[in-house]
Amino acid sequence: MDKFEEFGKRIDEELQRLRHFIEEEVAPETERRGAIFLREVSEKLSAAASKLESRTAARDAGAPKPQA
Repeated sequence: MDKFEEFGKRIDEELQRLRHFIEEEVAPETERRGAIFLREVSEKLSAAASKLESRTAARDAGAPKPQA
C-alpha cells in the first residue's frame, strides 16, 4: 500500500509541475503569438475591405444612374 500512496503523491507532484509550466510558460507565449496573429489578420482584412470598396466605387462611378 505504501508504494501505491507514493505513486499517487508522485503523480500529484508531477501534475502540479505540469500545471505550473503551462500557466507560467506556455500560456503567456501562446497569448503573445495569438495577439500578433490577430493583428496580422486584421491588417489583411482591412486591406481586402479597402479593395472591395474601391471596386464598388469604380463600378458605381462607371455605371449609368437609373432614372426615377
